[in-house]
Amino acid sequence: MMYLVFCYGTLRSGEGNHAVIKGATLIERISWTNGQLYDTKDGYPALIQSEDGNVYGEVYEVDAQLLEKINLLEGYQEGRDHNLYERMMQKIKSDRGSYEAMTYMMRKPEKRFIEIPGGDWVAYRNRKR
Repeated sequence: MMYLVFCYGTLRSGEGNHAVIKGATLIERISWTNGQLYDTKDGYPALIQSEDGNVYGEVYEVDAQLLEKINLLEGYQEGRDHNLYERMMQKIKSDRGSYEAMTYMMRKPEKRFIEIPGGDWVAYRNRKR
């Protein structure tokens, strides 16, 4: 079985954890979803569900084995109460249409998190360099 996953942080092309999804099929290089993006100050972002704002990323098609690798990276285990991220189906938009894709989200931002203006992790990191 194949799954669509929205990648908005370190799994994106050129980012530090992109190798985790080696072999995945890129479906959309430029896509977005509703939400707010935060810098966790731990080297990765957090997407918080919200109707305000857009978060930008890429859509990949992955198999069950790659999905399990992503789950491990994201600290997600189905049915567990204390996941770092929750995996949710989210509407993802692009210039070519829309998709329902798995998206890893945090429930709420911690006080130390910094909101990322524009909702794009890669652009934010490039500005900080």
